[in-house]
Amino acid sequence: MIQLLPETTLQLSADAALQTAPGITYDQLEALLAEKLEFLISTDFQQFVLLLYKVDVSELKVRSILESDLTPGVYRKIAALLIERQQEKIIARKTYSQPPPDDGEEKW
Repeated sequence: MIQLLPETTLQLSADAALQTAPGITYDQLEALLAEKLEFLISTDFQQFVLLLYKVDVSELKVRSILESDLTPGVYRKIAALLIERQQEKIIARKTYSQPPPDDGEEKW
């Protein structure tokens, strides 16, 4: 899914208000997003929940991670969930937004 990284980064940057540099790696994106998540969880939990809603991450998955891990690495795990979900959405859009075949007839 590395080929989806630029598009994923662009969308997550917009959703999470992240400042990213061109050519960012997956690990860099995950670390940056983890920092943002840690900040949101500790200062504005409502914004954290809103971000999860925007990206459409499963509440059950996030809750499971939060219940099973109390280390600082928990933020990277949640960041990985957001990245994974964003990539799933990109793939779905590309799969289902194929233009209709041109059969040579005029369309109204």
